[in-house]
Amino acid sequence: MTTSPLPTRPAATPEARPARSAGSLMLPIAGAALVGGSLLYVAGMVTSPPQDSQAAADYIAALGRDEGRTTLSAVLLHYGNMALALAWLAVPTLVRGRRGRIPTVVGALLSAIGLVTVAGFVLYDHWTGAIGRELDPATALGLYDAVGANSGVAVVGVLTLFGLLGPIVGYVGLARAGVTGWWLLLPAVGCLVASAVIPFSPTVHGALALVGAVPAVVVGLRMLARTRAEAAVA
Repeated sequence: MTTSPLPTRPAATPEARPARSAGSLMLPIAGAALVGGSLLYVAGMVTSPPQDSQAAADYIAALGRDEGRTTLSAVLLHYGNMALALAWLAVPTLVRGRRGRIPTVVGALLSAIGLVTVAGFVLYDHWTGAIGRELDPATALGLYDAVGANSGVAVVGVLTLFGLLGPIVGYVGLARAGVTGWWLLLPAVGCLVASAVIPFSPTVHGALALVGAVPAVVVGLRMLARTRAEAAVA
């Protein structure tokens, strides 16, 4: 009596494996943008011109005093916030179940809107520095206040708050989903509160920005790790 050999499954070939979508390539890009954007933001804070006080007149004078430093800081902050804004749109891909999905999506949208608004608003520094150099202090202050009183500028100012609130909501969602730990809220909230109550200093606020960037860097590394894990089984 003879027996026929059991059928064997053919070995998987590269052609038989399902191709990964083009959208999957955005996950590592977004992860790198979260890390890189955070570092650019920290560099922008450290290079910000120091101010004698929080008064608008001293703010104008500080930006007008050193054009090169003002330009460098504004460019770093602009592209740092832009990178973070675009990267946050991909953060919800880390959540695979229902738990934590809604706050993560809401936080990502708020972050994207707020941070891209900040990216545009920070270019205001070039104009502020120019009037500080080209006009006498009284005229520069009057023009600065007149522009600041515009209703459109007020709306932009409100939208920038989304860039502060959005990441907090997003970290709550990620923690609920089990993607990250709840501890990420400590540096995020603590540094946000501290930066609001401590008078501005490039060194101090740069240090706060560095500590406050830890949650975004952790999320960015999670995205890169998810990419490697998915590529290994694809």
